[in-house]
Formats: sequence, C-alpha cells, structure tokens
Amino acid sequence: MSFLRNCASNFFMTGEELLEQLLGSFQSSYDIERKRRMGGEIFDAYASFRAASAKYVLIERAELWRAECFEHVLFCVAQTELTPEDIERFRHTMLTYMEPKLVRHEEKYPPKDHMYTYMTMIYICESGVSKEAKKRICSFRYVKNYMFTIRGYSEARILVFDLKSRIIFGNRAAGKLVKGYKKSGILTRRNGE
Repeated sequence: MSFLRNCASNFFMTGEELLEQLLGSFQSSYDIERKRRMGGEIFDAYASFRAASAKYVLIERAELWRAECFEHVLFCVAQTELTPEDIERFRHTMLTYMEPKLVRHEEKYPPKDHMYTYMTMIYICESGVSKEAKKRICSFRYVKNYMFTIRGYSEARILVFDLKSRIIFGNRAAGKLVKGYKKSGILTRRNGE
C-alpha cells in the first residue's frame, strides 16, 4: 500500500513545482520577487500588479476620469500542516504592512485615482490543512472602504492549494480564483504537463 502512495505522490507535482507553475503564469502581467520579507515574515514569493484606465476627450490632458487597480500576492509553500496561527500571521502582515504601506503608502487614504487593491495570500500546502485552519480561511473577511469608496477599497483574499487532499479552496473573496483554478485542472495534471 505504501508503494502505491509513493507512486501517487510522485505522479503529481510538489509544492515547489506548483509554485514555479503559478509564478510562470503570473510572470507576463506581474512583477515578481523571490523570498520577500514583509512585516517580519519571509514569503517564498511576492507578485505585484498595477493596471490604469482613463477616459479623455480629444487630447490626453482633457482627462475625464482615471482609475488604478492593484493586486499584491504573497506565496507560501508550507511543508507542514497549515494551522490557524499561519492564518493569523497573514492577517497581522496584511494589517500592519500590506494595507498601510502598499495600499495607502502610509497616508490616511490611498492615492486619488485608486479604485481597488486586492491583497492575496496563496498557500501551497504539501501536508494538508487542519480543520480549524480551513474553518478560519473560509470565514476570513477583510474589506476596507476609503472615503465611502470615493478613494476605492481594499480586500483580502486567501487561496489554498491542498496537495495532500488534492483540493483548492479559499475565502469568499477568492471565489473566482478558486473556480478558475479548479476549472484549469491544475491539481490533476502530472509532472511536466
């Protein structure tokens, strides 16, 4: 029986292989850093994205409106079981570093044309997720509006790839991400495919 289990584990990708595949898909649109220290924690990778849209009349100086959208993604490959303490460490990093420094740039509000910022945590769990951690992830919620959304909002998303159970799940804000990755079949592919 252990032989079959070893064959099955070799048949599918490791956490590092999945991280490389995810970073490869992010590479064309995101700026990526490896081993990023943020808020006292070290993450396996960090990806940032910025998109700007504007509407103007005749010439660019006659701008009617502008909107800027951002995403900051942290990646963590966990060799041990994911616990509630891991989720609390992300919450702490988000509240003490990501939101004040990356979203608001240490000002009272984000810049004038800010529309939204997603703060996304992606866990790749090789040894599974504890029941309590899964419960905390599914109930995790953070949304902050700035000036009644005149300066936009920020929202936290948590996405989990549980390699042990071969499932993908996340909090409510990450629903579209979960659906997209499930549809892609990323956890059912063999190494090298």
